[in-house]
Amino acid sequence: MGLSKNLMFEKWKQMNWIVAIDLIFLLAITIIHIFTNGFSNQAEFLFVSFNITMVVANIVAIIVLARKNEQVLTSNNYRLLPVADTKLYLGNLLTALLAFIYLQIIEGVISGILYIFTNSDASSFGSFGNGNMFNAALSVMLLMILGLVVLWTGITLVHLISNLISGFLPFGRQKFVMFVLYLVIIFVALGIFNYTTGNIFKMIYINQELVNLNQFTDTVWISNGIFFAWSVVFSVINIYLLRRWTETVR
Repeated sequence: MGLSKNLMFEKWKQMNWIVAIDLIFLLAITIIHIFTNGFSNQAEFLFVSFNITMVVANIVAIIVLARKNEQVLTSNNYRLLPVADTKLYLGNLLTALLAFIYLQIIEGVISGILYIFTNSDASSFGSFGNGNMFNAALSVMLLMILGLVVLWTGITLVHLISNLISGFLPFGRQKFVMFVLYLVIIFVALGIFNYTTGNIFKMIYINQELVNLNQFTDTVWISNGIFFAWSVVFSVINIYLLRRWTETVR
């Protein structure tokens, strides 16, 4: 718990910086908009602009958290703590996920406030109370979370395997060699991932089309199961490499 608190605090600060920079950028383009177009449609402009910058902020957050995850796993400050590698790995992954969810909550609150000031018709959200629609939305949200976990665990897998192989290669620590090695491993890993996942879907949906919401939801739930299985496989391999072959570099 103490380790997770420390990791969460560092990632929490990073997410706050991302929100702060996003808001500063939004303020800058708002000032430009006022000088060029006056105060007409200002609330709608703010709402649309924030949602666009929010997409960029989320991409940056995913990259920043992925980088932080790798730094933790190869850092003397964390690897030399009297804590099992499994706990360090899972705590690192969990805090990254919580930090990203925290960012989504902050962005959602800001976006909701801006939406209220647009005086837009909120009746479009009435259908969300439908059971099928709620199930579909829940499955998609879970798919996004699991997709993020698969992405981070996959990045860690590529990183650890690259470090392992480079240790057996002449000039393995040179940047060009590492770059080529990363590309080869990413290509092979994506090939295996796409081939396996694609064949699973072919076995489940042979000559079938998604014609209604229920079929779409079922497909998403199957995708959730596949992503969960991949995240478990990646994590087991990562923890093994972390225990047996990974050394600290900073």
